[in-house]
Amino acid sequence: MTSASTVTATVAGDAGAVPVVQVDDLAISYAAGARTVPVVRRVGFSIRAGRTLGLVGESGSGKSTVARTLLAHLRAGSVVERGSVRVAGADVFALSAAERRALRGGTVAVVAQNAGQALTPSMRIGEQIREALRAHGEPDGPDRVAELARLVRLPSPESIVRRWPHQLSGGQQQRVAIAMAVAARPRVLVLDEPTTALDVVTQAAVLDLVADLGRELGMAVLLVSHDLGVVSAMADEIAVMHDGSIVEHAPTAALFAAPQHAYTRALLAAVPDGRRPGASPPVPDRRSGGGSAVPTGGGTDRPVDDATVPGTVAVGGTRTGPPDGVRPIVTADGLVIRHGRGLPAAVDGVSFTIAPRETLAVVGESGSGKSTLATALAGLVPAESGVFSFDDGTVSGDLASPVAERSPELRRAVQLVFQNADTSLNPRRTVGAAIGRPLRLFTGASSRERVGELLTLVGLGPEFADRLPAQLSGGQRQRVGIARALAAEPRLVIADEITTALDVQVQAGILALLADLQRERGLSCLFISHDLAVVRGVSDRVAVMTGGRIVEVGPTEAVFRGPNHPYTATLLAATLEPGSTELPDVDDGVQRWRDADGWTDHGDGHQVRNWTSTEGDDA
Repeated sequence: MTSASTVTATVAGDAGAVPVVQVDDLAISYAAGARTVPVVRRVGFSIRAGRTLGLVGESGSGKSTVARTLLAHLRAGSVVERGSVRVAGADVFALSAAERRALRGGTVAVVAQNAGQALTPSMRIGEQIREALRAHGEPDGPDRVAELARLVRLPSPESIVRRWPHQLSGGQQQRVAIAMAVAARPRVLVLDEPTTALDVVTQAAVLDLVADLGRELGMAVLLVSHDLGVVSAMADEIAVMHDGSIVEHAPTAALFAAPQHAYTRALLAAVPDGRRPGASPPVPDRRSGGGSAVPTGGGTDRPVDDATVPGTVAVGGTRTGPPDGVRPIVTADGLVIRHGRGLPAAVDGVSFTIAPRETLAVVGESGSGKSTLATALAGLVPAESGVFSFDDGTVSGDLASPVAERSPELRRAVQLVFQNADTSLNPRRTVGAAIGRPLRLFTGASSRERVGELLTLVGLGPEFADRLPAQLSGGQRQRVGIARALAAEPRLVIADEITTALDVQVQAGILALLADLQRERGLSCLFISHDLAVVRGVSDRVAVMTGGRIVEVGPTEAVFRGPNHPYTATLLAATLEPGSTELPDVDDGVQRWRDADGWTDHGDGHQVRNWTSTEGDDA
């Protein structure tokens, strides 16, 4: 391996091809008051047509800054200290204003992390695709718009282009963003965390689409992601960034087989292994706020004292649900939740329980109803019918009621940690103010000492109280969100996709923090995630949702071992494990089964909803 200053890998057989992207000795600094802070340090790489380079690293490593330079885009106050970025032979920072407009979307296109925010909510889908075509002088008639919709495999292209963005699922929104990006047939495609908010089935279908388009259009692709499973399946080469530098650059298979740099090895070690029961990676020390790795072992070596957890039994490195006689603190029976009169039920006849100190994970595709279930549990949306109750022996109440109608004790007992800490924290209020408000609301008093205690509890420290959210990293903001929930001293915490946007090392620290708090405070948890490897490492039981209904529920290892409902089998098959170089075939997630009456009991609390195949229905 060459040094970390400028690392460029050459792939055998491509030496004679002219790269579409050539970055040489690039260094970028940001202005910070009277001084400059280096964020990219002598980075170099090339990408040839039809090839994909994966750029990975922790938050703040500089990977998104490097990716945006391909579009000649830098945030205000940035300075290119040295080096060059050439796309299709042209130095992008030497282009005129008109040439840069032609570059963006014409030669280089970008697919952003959150397509829902990238699309204009007041414009129909077809008009947004038409606008992308028109901006680059391409034919923009109805036939061309429908052709692009078909290219990205949108269902019913002629009708879907008449819909509004909010009427599409997350995966469909991402496909629209890809259609707009490839409208002018660009030579380079930049994918900036394109599958972060997608479930595994939708993710696999979108990645398969991108791979096909890359080959069909002959594009050079730069894939920025913290998901090493995605990168290993998509990229021909991987460049690992740390502290603004590329510390390792190698063909994908070689990098996963024998990582050379210590940081690369630490990054791979932090990835939860969904193939092993109870797998737990090395995690950052809570006391350092997520800065240093402290190996804790995996499987049954995790420091979990099941003797202190009433009603749980160690089985294969995880814990099963409670035995008979242990009273659940949350009970749902035939729960129905609807977002508006006349609309289909978002949660349809769902039943489940959560026991004291238990973690119940809910998994499923976007739109399956899992986040609706979480918001109803928090009292943010009312239940239409069914039993939905809380009772821990000291506090009891009706969870079907909205939060405004719940008793103060019930509101205090059930707390929600939001998925996106960036938008859930007020950017104008300090961290101390964010934590102090629930302290005053639920305990009647707030002090700087108590705020400091909560910050220390989540691995930060009292000094963070005076900082604004913008002065914190993503992982630190998520810890503040957890501290804010803990200010109420809850009995049940709802964790709704809380690690989705975090790199693997920060994610490991957050999950370790939750495990520590659960042991120390006896918390129960409803854990919602689309990352099945994470679910396998943290949950006692798993409920699988699709179409607003639970189709399988049981102890974690029983669900992962099977036998499974067809939808669960699809989820498990679609999971991308780091090191795998093949994309799973999910056939665009097409459902080939329908619900039938009743359940099949596989023992030990593992139940699967009955179903019938629809394979022969079209014959």
